[in-house]
Amino acid sequence: MSNSTIIELRQLDSSDVSRNGFFRSTLDSPVLMVAGDQVTIKACYLDTAESSAGLIHLENDVPVEMEMAKYIQNYNLDQTFLNKDGATVNLRLYPNMDTPDNRTPFDQGDNAIWWMAAGSENSANTDWSVSKFKITLVTGNKKEYGGCNIVFKFKSTIPGDEYQYKTIYIKKRRRKELDVYNPYILDIVCRGKDGAPDLIIDTTQTSSDYLKAHQISSVSFKEYETLITTTATTFALQTWPINFTIPAGDYSPSQMAAVITDNLSNIEHDGPVNALYAADSASSPIGKTEWPAESPFLTTILKNDKYLQEQATASGTTIIQAFVNGTDYILEDGTDLSGTYYMNYDIAAMKAEHVGTGGADPYNPPLDKYVGGSQISMVFDPNEAKLKWDSLHFPIFVNESDPTATPPSNDATPGLIYNSVINTEAAYVAIPSGLAIRYAGVAFTKLLPQNFWEKQLGFTQSLISANQNAKIKYPTAAAAEPDFFNSFTISAKDGQQITGAYPGLGVGVIKSETTYSTPPFIDLNTTPMPTINISTPDTWGIFGDRQFNNSVADEGYFLVDVSPGIKQNLIGANGGSNSTQSIVNRYYTQNSFTSDQGAGSISYTHEGEPQLLSDFQVRVLNPDKSPVNETILQEKNSIFIEIIKPVKQDP
Repeated sequence: MSNSTIIELRQLDSSDVSRNGFFRSTLDSPVLMVAGDQVTIKACYLDTAESSAGLIHLENDVPVEMEMAKYIQNYNLDQTFLNKDGATVNLRLYPNMDTPDNRTPFDQGDNAIWWMAAGSENSANTDWSVSKFKITLVTGNKKEYGGCNIVFKFKSTIPGDEYQYKTIYIKKRRRKELDVYNPYILDIVCRGKDGAPDLIIDTTQTSSDYLKAHQISSVSFKEYETLITTTATTFALQTWPINFTIPAGDYSPSQMAAVITDNLSNIEHDGPVNALYAADSASSPIGKTEWPAESPFLTTILKNDKYLQEQATASGTTIIQAFVNGTDYILEDGTDLSGTYYMNYDIAAMKAEHVGTGGADPYNPPLDKYVGGSQISMVFDPNEAKLKWDSLHFPIFVNESDPTATPPSNDATPGLIYNSVINTEAAYVAIPSGLAIRYAGVAFTKLLPQNFWEKQLGFTQSLISANQNAKIKYPTAAAAEPDFFNSFTISAKDGQQITGAYPGLGVGVIKSETTYSTPPFIDLNTTPMPTINISTPDTWGIFGDRQFNNSVADEGYFLVDVSPGIKQNLIGANGGSNSTQSIVNRYYTQNSFTSDQGAGSISYTHEGEPQLLSDFQVRVLNPDKSPVNETILQEKNSIFIEIIKPVKQDP
């Protein structure tokens, strides 16, 4: 005869969780184990979150919060235009270049990425600079920290704008390396509130529990705050939010990609649009609901300028629309000029096109230009078994059948162009030539909730951050250099944070029976300079990190270690373990859980002195003893231990 005691070890009840499947459980009432007691694993329930089926399980509705920035690729398009009077007018202006009137280098553009920003004065001396932040680690013997994102929330310097977000990724490192990387670069300029920067850690996403799970006890930046006392103009990245809710349920990766794409690509996301332009005055063309798109992903130059001027009037300050050369603007000699120049459009000339001969002409719209992404899509790549941002850009359209047709033939295809430039001003023209792989695009500055985007979808490092670490002379190159960082730089790489047409080796091959072996050629002395246009359906997409398992598991089992006090001896070619208590067969997976009802338990019979059991360390491992990836193993893990005590019978 015997009696038994069941001990429940549940991750959700633990206050000490280093990662999913690694947790410590402390019993309220210790259990005494004496000689002759038999210990087994009664049952294991591992939260594998439908990983074996390759599904994304949403237990509750997910409120998605996203924020994006817009940019243009500054190639030959839109540098000049032919106005209604037949004159060639400079459309894109470069006010603070050393020689802004010498447009030779810019007739074809510099082919760089220029970010849509706004310049505004610090008229009330309320702006703050926060250069760094410091982290403090949880006290303990953990060897590593990090592998997480910290989300900062701050008030933009652009009057009328809401709060912006900046996400800093803390790489996983050993604790002894902390002093090497701490403090971390933040580079934020923001509005002030109550005598301090209006800047906080967004605890709704970066909670104290989330930080502690990654061995970070606190984040501080007060010692790195500096009040900006000058009234100089600050150039800040413009951002746009988009919010929607994904209902609870189980989704295949393809279904999830379709749901997200459908929510993002609606041209009327922010309200109804009207394809007609209103016959307003030349100074104020077009009302809000009469723009061609009401989406945070796609705006126009005049629409954005109208919004900024409304904010300028409301705040009693000056705001200008600007595009900042914030990404990889580096000369051949290595000089980094990123974030030091701005470009804008001749708004007055664009509005003047609305006025016909003799007065207002309702049939003559103003000249306007798109900015942002016209093709927004996420797809599931079955070959890589990963989700991918397939397109976050506005393609260059090439090779229409009849460019002179009225109306346009509307049959051009996405592609790229060779953007050759005659560089006569090497001192300040950073990128003289190259491939233009998009007209414009967007990049994300916020993806929330973190667990959904990082763990369930796998997009851990696809965000951009505007680092306020550059200086722009405003309004011209003759102005004094500001005494603080009034401009920004952004690290953005194709296939990591931004997308475009993929420049594969074959794009330069002419698909002609007679000329396929001959490279394309243009005469650089021709005026205007010709271009080479190439159609291609391939895009440079952004892959997530999570690999979805749509087939049989790589290996057939998990190992469950429980320590201390229960000793076993598992021996293998790659070493052994004296704490492995159960081998859980991955074949038995149902309703998001992989379970074992004791079949894989390794029984233990206690010998020697009595031992008090109160503290258990649980580890769920792969067969090679490595931790199980958190895209496979979630948080609802429970282990049940049974202690069987023999009952002595009277003789």
